[in-house]
Amino acid sequence: MTHYIALLHAVNVGGTGKLLMIELKALCDGLGFEAARTYIASGNVVFTSDTVR
Repeated sequence: MTHYIALLHAVNVGGTGKLLMIELKALCDGLGFEAARTYIASGNVVFTSDTVR
């Protein structure tokens, strides 16, 4: 199992179209990533996976 870090640019900047980190985690879980966790409200996600989609 490989660990990955997704660094999403400009998440929650400017105050419109806010993405809650719980929703980002749920999205990653829905994609089949395992042990997904976010870091504050930055849009950064750490997860494990056998394959990246």
